[in-house]
Amino acid sequence: MKTKRSILRQLLVNILVPVLLIFSIVFYLTYQYNLDKVEKDIVQQKKNIVEETRNLIEYYDFSMRTHEQSLIQRMQDASKEIQFALTKQNAKSIDLVNLQNSLGMDPSREDIYLIDRNLKIVNTTFKPDFGLDFKKLNQTFIPFFNKIFQSKTFKEDRFGLEIKTGKIKKYSYQTSFDSKHIIELGFYSKSADDFKELLLSKIRSLDKRFEAISRVELYLGVKQIVDVSIKDPKLQKAYLKCLDLERNVTINTDNKSSRGEEFTEYIFLPVLESKLYSGYVLKLDTNDLPYQNLIDDLVLRFGIIFLLTIFILTVIVYLRSRKLTKPIQELARKTETISTENLDQTIEITGSLELDLLSKNFNSMMQKLRHSYENLEEKVVERTHELQEQKIIVEAKNHEIVESIQYARFIQQALLPLESEIQASFDENAFVYYAPKDIIAGDFFWFEKRNTVSWFAVADCTGHGVPGAMVSVLCINALVQSLSENPHSNTGELLDKVRDLVVTTLSKEDRSVKDGMDISLARFDHETNLLQWTGANNPLWIFRGEEILVTSPDKQPVGQFEGAKSFTTHEIQLEPNDWVILFSDGYADQFGGPKNKKYKYATFKEFIQAHKNKSGAELKNSLKEEFETWKGLHEQTDDVCVMGIKLI
Repeated sequence: MKTKRSILRQLLVNILVPVLLIFSIVFYLTYQYNLDKVEKDIVQQKKNIVEETRNLIEYYDFSMRTHEQSLIQRMQDASKEIQFALTKQNAKSIDLVNLQNSLGMDPSREDIYLIDRNLKIVNTTFKPDFGLDFKKLNQTFIPFFNKIFQSKTFKEDRFGLEIKTGKIKKYSYQTSFDSKHIIELGFYSKSADDFKELLLSKIRSLDKRFEAISRVELYLGVKQIVDVSIKDPKLQKAYLKCLDLERNVTINTDNKSSRGEEFTEYIFLPVLESKLYSGYVLKLDTNDLPYQNLIDDLVLRFGIIFLLTIFILTVIVYLRSRKLTKPIQELARKTETISTENLDQTIEITGSLELDLLSKNFNSMMQKLRHSYENLEEKVVERTHELQEQKIIVEAKNHEIVESIQYARFIQQALLPLESEIQASFDENAFVYYAPKDIIAGDFFWFEKRNTVSWFAVADCTGHGVPGAMVSVLCINALVQSLSENPHSNTGELLDKVRDLVVTTLSKEDRSVKDGMDISLARFDHETNLLQWTGANNPLWIFRGEEILVTSPDKQPVGQFEGAKSFTTHEIQLEPNDWVILFSDGYADQFGGPKNKKYKYATFKEFIQAHKNKSGAELKNSLKEEFETWKGLHEQTDDVCVMGIKLI
């Protein structure tokens, strides 16, 4: 009996997998070796540059320190003369230019600065720095100058770059005799400038000796101050981080339009004997393009070899597989017939172990599929009928719920006063902007006039929708009942009565519901223009000309509250053209705008102030337009209620 072989085994006989595996391993090892070599070369080049830079800086620091000795005594003598001059004249008014000439100082190279206790330059011969505030410039100057004030002795520092001009100057510091000012001298030296340029030219030329290094630059820096020559914000941030942490910082500066991977590395190097400067920063720009070309060449050569190998193996596999394709083609023809939903098809194919197993399993699958298909049609009809019945029930229930909520809305609106009723009491100069989040709301407004007194309020009950509406009905009834029983109460007393009714109603036997409301309640006497007001968590705003009077509420709700106390009554004498604004938190808490943030109370207040000269109807429309614009396509966050009354 002839032994059957699997298709996979027949292909493996042609050594496809072993050859490809060996090729892949050789390629990976070669590629990894060259890549590691490239990385090591770049690292070594950086080390060489850093080491040469250290040597150049040591020579530069030594040379500069030697040169500085010739200036220190002159600066110390000049500082003493200025100390004596300040005992006779005020630091702000003294003529420093005249003093500069009398001391034999070169105006083009040597400048005087007077710094007060607030670390601000109050007088100087270098006018661009007049008024410079070191505290705002950099916080590191604060302890530096404080130490000078405390020491009261002459201090000098290394040559460094002037912030605005980039010139190299040597600075010294000496307090005045009364310790109210620091005398700062800044001396420019051409020799020091030549030393600096020589150092920089040597360092910048290092990139020509190393392939991977495209640019080398050196800075002398102060923490939190960016060198004037660095313009890129990304490079500025890395430069400051290097100085602040005193360690190397590397960032990717790769340009997508150019080949090669580009990096910029800032390397921290310590500075010799400086009280102000934090250290040197060596900038290295690297581009691995020369090495990338070597890698690309390697990949190209291996690619050609790989394609040739694939071609040869493809020919071998093709010739070997021709003996296997005939039974597979027959299987394909049979499956095409089955794809036309003819489930009576069977397959009888031989040729290999896998094909025999496939034929057997496929026929078994077709038999099970026919049986499942017959049962599936019956189940689909049955399930469809059940879903239709459930859909009808759900739609009916939903219709009933919506109708109930709509009727509840009519009831709630019947309890609210008409806007025209409020306007009639205030010569049409009143409005109510009321925008429920749902069909019915937890926010409400209330108005009632008795003789010459008008009572009005804006309240925000716990929750919104159906729960909030139920609480609002309870709170409206509590207001009406309390006013009927206590018509001569002030606003604080009335709100105490309302709270008692709300707490009593919501507390039955052992059950207690901690619901209630935040409210802004007002009582206005039309004869005296006296406004009484009490607030529970909601404030009162009165817009009077360019002034905004804000009255803060009691930080407690109208409801159960631990540590509850009597509400406070505030009295305010209103003046003509005052706008009295009562509101809930819904307007300010609305999310929207370009960043989907809260509108906030400050913005709300500024908007009303900007539109306060409009009539009541115009102000209401402006508030509505502003709210809808801010909300945009976002969902409304909460119920909104704003009431405005203007006194004529």
